[in-house]
Amino acid sequence: MKFTLAPRVNALVNILSACAFFFGSTLFLPAFIEYATLGGVLFMIGSLLFLLSAFADYYSH
Repeated sequence: MKFTLAPRVNALVNILSACAFFFGSTLFLPAFIEYATLGGVLFMIGSLLFLLSAFADYYSH
């Protein structure tokens, strides 16, 4: 059984990007409008992590 770290790291990056998207978009709800800037930052971080994960998938195949 061959063990490589790259798929696990890529999966972790996908999980982190999903969490950033979820919590970032939650901060756009009217109840949390005072945290909308933080929501935007989390949303951008999630987008960047998702993009990096896609590049890693592309270059690994």
